Amino acid sequence: MTPSRALGTTCVLAVFALASVGCSAADLRAISGDRTPYTGTDTMGVVPAKPVSITLQARPQLVENSAATLSRTQPGVFFSVNDSGNDPLLFALDTAGADRGVWRVAGTTNVDWEAASVGPCSLGAADTAASAAPSECVYIGDVGDNQAQRKSRVIYQLVEPTAQAAGFSGTVEARAIRYRYPDGPHDVEAMYVAPNGETYLLTKRRLVGANGVARRSLVFQLPKSDWGSDSTVVAQLVDSLPIVPGSAPMRQVTDAALSPDGRHLAVRTYAQIYVFATDSMTGRVRGAVPPAVCNIVGTERSPGEGVAWYGRTGKLMLTAEGRNRPLVVVDCPMPRSEP
Repeated sequence: MTPSRALGTTCVLAVFALASVGCSAADLRAISGDRTPYTGTDTMGVVPAKPVSITLQARPQLVENSAATLSRTQPGVFFSVNDSGNDPLLFALDTAGADRGVWRVAGTTNVDWEAASVGPCSLGAADTAASAAPSECVYIGDVGDNQAQRKSRVIYQLVEPTAQAAGFSGTVEARAIRYRYPDGPHDVEAMYVAPNGETYLLTKRRLVGANGVARRSLVFQLPKSDWGSDSTVVAQLVDSLPIVPGSAPMRQVTDAALSPDGRHLAVRTYAQIYVFATDSMTGRVRGAVPPAVCNIVGTERSPGEGVAWYGRTGKLMLTAEGRNRPLVVVDCPMPRSEP
């Protein structure tokens, strides 16, 4: 869950109750820690020069805007979800902050929705032809697990709905894939889908190896061929990122977004954005190219969670939990080309 709830009712209650569906104690301690090392300095990344705040005019039901994903087929439209314990709703908004409709995702439960992505509609073994599925889908990740106790998690896939006028309500159907990690439960809030349909999941919290050394954020993959499986599939560990959760205050991985052209991956923590060079088809990070790092502590009223690309401008859009918390658009550096 997210730290910005410390300004709202759930985290206030969590201070006293520490309910498993609320913010964790570790989150609260991290966010209440000293932010001074991040502010007014580029030692933790380049500080965006002129962040732009956009008023959000969302439905009253959008109270925990913890994930956002930009449509690749509807210019200026992005999708968002509430996180744990809320109704299973998909919200459409535009980059001017306006409401563009809401859809109830039929047959689903919002246990801990923490991630969203757009990508091609994957074909499972039961699909017999490419024409059996439309080209673009929205993926919703019920992937959160604060205490790392859940044996399996769920990702939903639904046909991307067409944005509507303010006030529109509808219903959409979804298919689901249930999966587990090969090494036991993980808390994940960052997920993205590559142009080839592979899904990637990035671990959020501090992990310590057998040698006692803190580990980098792990990257797990679900192949597109797993869609359509009736059984729980196993995500495969394929990489790790040069982000060590817990190595600095507020350094927990809370969201990820692949650029519209598939060439860059933005990974955010509560304090920074890391921009990686990626293979434009597979979405895999190009490890030979160091990431560019952006310090976003001073850009938000309090630490947020979500990140999405702001259209095809090369800028990034930040979202935060809380009703009608503004969108913040930042201009972060891109990684240098591989030598």
